[in-house]
Amino acid sequence: MVSDNTPDRERVNEQALAELRSHETWHGPHLIRSIERHHSETHPGIPLSLFDAYTERLGYDAIQSRADVEEKVVDDENWQSEAAYYRIGDNVSAYPVTWHRYYEDGGIRGLVGVMQQQLGHDVQRGDLLLALEAIAGVDRPTADAMLTTARRERQVVVQPRTNPEAFVYPAKTEG
Repeated sequence: MVSDNTPDRERVNEQALAELRSHETWHGPHLIRSIERHHSETHPGIPLSLFDAYTERLGYDAIQSRADVEEKVVDDENWQSEAAYYRIGDNVSAYPVTWHRYYEDGGIRGLVGVMQQQLGHDVQRGDLLLALEAIAGVDRPTADAMLTTARRERQVVVQPRTNPEAFVYPAKTEG
C-alpha cells in the first residue's frame, strides 16, 4: 500500500516534476529514468517510496502505478527488455545492476561494453545517452559532454561522429 505520509514526499524535485508534467505521456521506464536522473543521491536506482511520491504529485493513481511497476520488476542482473524494471537492493531502476556497476568501474567505455554485450547489437548514441542520464544522474547536455570527452580521450569510438544516430563502441585497448 502507498503511504500518504512518506519522507520521500518532501524529496520530490520540483524541476523533475515540471519536466514530467510537460511530458504527460511519460509512464513506465521514462518516468523511472527521469526520477533516477534527478535523484543521483539514491543510486543505483530509486526507492519505490520516492516513485510513489512523484506519482501522487503528478495526480496519478499511486496504488495502480506502484502495482504496474511491481508487476514488471525483475531480479535479473542482466538486461531483459525495455519494459522491465530492475530490482537493485531495495531500489528499482530502468537499467540492470550490471550496467550501473560497469559504469562505476569502467566509465562510459565500461557501460558501452556491457550494453553491447547484453543487448546483442551495436549501441546507438541516443540509447547510451538515455542510460547515462539515469545511471550517472546527469542531464542530456552533460551526458553528451561526457560522451564527447570519452571520445576525445579515446575511451570510445563514435561512428559516424557527427550523426545524432551514430553508434558508440568501446575503444580497442592497446596491447
